[in-house]
Amino acid sequence: MKTARSASLAMLLALGAGLLGLSPNPAAGASAAGTPAAGTPATGTPAAAALQRRLATEEPLFESTVLATSGQGAHTYRIPALDTLPDGTLIAAYDRRNDSAADLPGNLDVMVRRSTDNGLTWSAPQAIADYADGVGAGDPSLVVDRVTGRVFVFYAYGPKGIGFFNSGAGNANDSTGTLHADYASSDDGGVTWTTRRITQDIKDPAWKGMFASSGTGIQLSTGRLVQQYAFRKADGGIWAASAYSDDHGTTWRMGNPVGPLMDENKTVELADGRIMLNSRTSSAKTRLVAYSADGGITYSTPVPDDELIDPTNNAAILRYDATAGAQLPSSHWLLFSNTASTTTRHNLTVRMSCNDGLTWPTSKVVETGGSAYSTLTRLADGTFGLLYESGPYQRITFARFNPAWLGADCPLDQGHPKLAARAVIPDGLLTAGTTSTMEVRVTNHGHLASAPGTATPGLPAGWAAATEQPLPSIAAGATVTVRFPVTPPAGTAAGEQDLTVVLRSGAVTASTTTRLLVVGGPRVLDSVLAKDFDGTSSYTDLTTSLPTVAPLTRGVLTVRFRTTKTPVAGTLLSASDTAAPSTNVTLSLNSGVPHFEARSGGVYSARLDGTQSLADGLDHTLAVSVTDSGTALYADGVRIASTPTPSLFGQTPALNGMWAGRNVDSGGPQWLYGGRIERISVHSAG
Repeated sequence: MKTARSASLAMLLALGAGLLGLSPNPAAGASAAGTPAAGTPATGTPAAAALQRRLATEEPLFESTVLATSGQGAHTYRIPALDTLPDGTLIAAYDRRNDSAADLPGNLDVMVRRSTDNGLTWSAPQAIADYADGVGAGDPSLVVDRVTGRVFVFYAYGPKGIGFFNSGAGNANDSTGTLHADYASSDDGGVTWTTRRITQDIKDPAWKGMFASSGTGIQLSTGRLVQQYAFRKADGGIWAASAYSDDHGTTWRMGNPVGPLMDENKTVELADGRIMLNSRTSSAKTRLVAYSADGGITYSTPVPDDELIDPTNNAAILRYDATAGAQLPSSHWLLFSNTASTTTRHNLTVRMSCNDGLTWPTSKVVETGGSAYSTLTRLADGTFGLLYESGPYQRITFARFNPAWLGADCPLDQGHPKLAARAVIPDGLLTAGTTSTMEVRVTNHGHLASAPGTATPGLPAGWAAATEQPLPSIAAGATVTVRFPVTPPAGTAAGEQDLTVVLRSGAVTASTTTRLLVVGGPRVLDSVLAKDFDGTSSYTDLTTSLPTVAPLTRGVLTVRFRTTKTPVAGTLLSASDTAAPSTNVTLSLNSGVPHFEARSGGVYSARLDGTQSLADGLDHTLAVSVTDSGTALYADGVRIASTPTPSLFGQTPALNGMWAGRNVDSGGPQWLYGGRIERISVHSAG
């Protein structure tokens, strides 16, 4: 399981930190194993040098066009699907939801549009699944057979009144009580379509609702076609499984279930031939990942990828170059798109991995506002297409971008690694005037082990620390820790401090800035509680300290605690307006996960969430730092979330009560904490 990273070191391309390989359209057919795909240079070749020069001068490209607008011709358009045919034709599919925005059951149709110029222009919308009398079809997913050229659009067929959550068991193709597995296929580039039902072929009759996971399926290097499904067991649990065909779609079988706690899920073939499954889940604020070594028949137990935060939403994962032979660096590169948030569907982001998804150091925000489902494909000219819901459900938007826009900088060889560093204080905090151990954690974001080197911290003026430390070779995707004693001067104010780390490895020398949290200066609250809270009625009233805390607009709040309980919300410290609804400043554990919010009348000025539960019975320190540059949340010395908006007690009006262990608003006491709180402190930054 990976841990969330708060800072990364993007090695500068001018220093040789990363090179990017462009290859022709993957639709041209996969190259033989071990054979470089045309246009994808191997390390050290003249083509690689030419590519480096090109990337140094290539201008970023990002352009977009709207394919469907809700309210124009139908109530809502949703659920994008996208893929590229062998001749470069783009096929986009999506739901036309005629009467409402709701999922099946209902009057839903599947629409397709075609583009033969990399998404600049599109054909008129064409309905390939359009029914009447309450029957509907939706949730399209595209799979392209690059050998035959056939394109499949998988979708769910809902008999009248039947959707995912009320679908019955059974798998008869003529059942009117179960959701069906249908697809339309085309052999002429998406101009004409033929439909087929495969419910009886792939659905276990004990399963209830089942639907194709919308977006895009894949074709493996073996030729196998793979389409992901999500289904509901009799106990209500949602599982995933891969439907596959080894005869170009003539017959289909279903692999073994993987789960539970799954939902819409996607797959990608890795450089070594394994399949990585990446799934939405309601069990965490991140994606779940599992692996298959047998072409999608069986998968490993899913585990969270804490780097890929997610608000329970559909996402996309794509091999950067499906034609690249396994010995080529670009065979290890992946793209991923989702709404990168732990709270709501917004902040649509594209990420890049250089090492088969072990780490995701590169990212670019597509849309900061409301957005939802997205899907990716590689275009004929080596750029990428992204089809997504914007608004979040107002438009289906197609975007085209190139690697320069994304900031892609994956390394080609061991001598030019892509490393990232962050500084962590294991004790949770640096205290002004006190020596602590600082850990510099260095991650290798490349696909090869890095060369040995050194790490050197650059501290603010007046700070004391050790100097250069050796840095060993780091395996692909791995992290090593280098420790330094560090002493902030006694007069250091509470808040975040910038730290520069210089890394030297192979031919690369580069620096990055990370942040450390320091407590010092005036302490306006110091409550040593050392108290157990029962989670039902116990709390400690700290209202007498509120007059010194309430005016603070800059400072650091820290709480030391331990617990094993995971209520929906368990308050560590909260100050509120007891006569008003939803006016509070609260640090809590929500289902065990760190959460900080500041709001007035339900309007948030800050809302920060971690991704990992701390309800493990161990001692932990949570801290909130508010400076002129914003608000940051720390867990055990690691910066886990931030917002550019400064928001502490002083930004929330009319606070008249403060407690450890609970919050109070106009509805009365709520969010009681179960566990032990050792100490609560608040330092002013002034």
